[in-house]
Amino acid sequence: MISLVLPGFVSAQTPQYNMTQMPQTVKEAKDFGLKILEKLPGEMEKIWREEAWPIMKGTIVKIAKWLRPVIEPWWKKFLGLLGKEVEKRRPELEKELQKETKEMQKDLWERFKALLD
Repeated sequence: MISLVLPGFVSAQTPQYNMTQMPQTVKEAKDFGLKILEKLPGEMEKIWREEAWPIMKGTIVKIAKWLRPVIEPWWKKFLGLLGKEVEKRRPELEKELQKETKEMQKDLWERFKALLD
């Protein structure tokens, strides 16, 4: 990761200062530091977008392609079991939903009557 970041520091330098010339005054050092800090986020983003992300994306795609045959049968089995469980509990869930709907309607009606009183 460091090898991806370090090239950005070269372009963050100003022509006024190079690696062999140190700032001579506190003001020069401050200006130098501020210029680096101003350019650093943009350079880091550029390095990430142009160099690091393509490598990471390629790696993620390769890993996903490699893992897909391993994960897919398990995923299908999980979805099958989940579907069976949902179907098994469907009547119970529908009854509970109807019960809660009636309770909410009663509560809503009670609130409406309280507003009119």
